[in-house]
Amino acid sequence: FRLRLAGIEKWQGDGIIADFDDPVVAAALAGTRVPLVAVGGSYEHPADYPAAVPYVATDNFKVIKLAYEHLIESGLRHFALFSLPEASENRWAQEREKAFAALAQHDHARPEIFRGQCTRAPTWNQAVREQIAWLHRLPKPVGIIAVTDARARQLLQACALAGIAVPEQVAV
Repeated sequence: FRLRLAGIEKWQGDGIIADFDDPVVAAALAGTRVPLVAVGGSYEHPADYPAAVPYVATDNFKVIKLAYEHLIESGLRHFALFSLPEASENRWAQEREKAFAALAQHDHARPEIFRGQCTRAPTWNQAVREQIAWLHRLPKPVGIIAVTDARARQLLQACALAGIAVPEQVAV
């Protein structure tokens, strides 16, 4: 992903397609005169969408529902969600948490959600230790929905380091 906001107001392109999940990007493009299309997550409240800007949304509820139904169809009965720490630039992750919680509650299950840390090189080992501890606490077999592909890869690495069988004990 590349982001170059410095001087964007002087850019003379034909149009911009921008990630409006990041409030910094949305603010930087608020006064642009270039045709603009915003992309980002879907939100529960209409006020969370930009005014007067065409917006293409990922359907966060549908993404989670499809994953949840797939895990049910696979025969699993325990489910969890591996999310991200709450932050303004990933509000969509909290929307996915709400979707997961609603689906689990509809099935009379307690929604098990783990946000973990933001993973950066200096904190990587600690983040993985926390993921492993969480994995050990979950009932097995369990289906875990990761809010991003990167989170899924982290989870698979944690399973490998902990000696947890994938997909027999943890399906991602």
